[in-house]
Amino acid sequence: MKSYFPALSIFLFSLLNSCTSTSKIEQGDFYEKIDGIFLNYTVKGNGPFLFVGHPNSGKVGYELTLKPLEDQFTVVYYDPRGTGKSEAPKKLLAYNNEHLTRELDFLRKKIGADKIWIFGHSDQSAIALQYAVEHPQNVSGLILTGTSFIGDLDETIKRRKQSESKRKTESEWFAQIINDWDYMYDHKTEIDKNGRDLADSPIKWWCYNEESSQKVIPITKLISQNGRRKPIGGKAYFETPAERQKYLDIQKKFKNLGTKVLIINGRFDTNNPPEFAEKLHRNLPHSKLLLLDKSGHFPWIEQSEKTFEEINIWLME
Repeated sequence: MKSYFPALSIFLFSLLNSCTSTSKIEQGDFYEKIDGIFLNYTVKGNGPFLFVGHPNSGKVGYELTLKPLEDQFTVVYYDPRGTGKSEAPKKLLAYNNEHLTRELDFLRKKIGADKIWIFGHSDQSAIALQYAVEHPQNVSGLILTGTSFIGDLDETIKRRKQSESKRKTESEWFAQIINDWDYMYDHKTEIDKNGRDLADSPIKWWCYNEESSQKVIPITKLISQNGRRKPIGGKAYFETPAERQKYLDIQKKFKNLGTKVLIINGRFDTNNPPEFAEKLHRNLPHSKLLLLDKSGHFPWIEQSEKTFEEINIWLME
């Protein structure tokens, strides 16, 4: 993929942020014991430190799709606990946001970075924001995508259903995806009565259209093979109402956050409708919001050229 920064602009950005990358770090793949758990991370690129991972899918998808950022950043792709090549904790509770933000800070210290940038997609955007609230002195900026200002668990389900219903009336393609996913669930099968393969319906639900979904599906399949969060004792981790309330309390502090934030969302992200991305933007005083057309939950994949162009523009503002 082409670079959208002229060489001089890249130099100026790196110079302005030199305080965030004073520690030299060897590039490559590493294991470190962090918070009592062996974590895997990979270092690529040059410039200020940018941390990238996801609590449910690890780093493999980002390594494949965020390479343009390696021109501006020393990117630390990491597998959070229990994902990818990283060790799982002993208890399910150790998958909660408190442990994940602490893990991120331990990794920052292990690498020797005074300040970091964070790329947060979906659930990781909550980790990035919570980390910025709790450790503002250690954060240079956040790049968030597939995110919004959230409510309690019941409200989250309600929003999702309303957004789904709205899209269903606007797009025949999306209406068919819902029908296919329902058929899979009701009949416990990935093949419909006409022999049509429905297996990709759940991931298509998150995308804008068939064309954009075909960019996302190969990545998600690799994640499923290599990165998904491991169960513990045969049980998967799910956020409890109490854990959600802790994060809602963190959200109340967003208005005091001095961190520079870029929010790039797809206008057709069924899980994060534009009005709630806009609410997040209003609650972050130093944020910029970009809503990209023809994109769902994965704008840097579905509309990659536009996404990286906008990131580069924002970095130089």
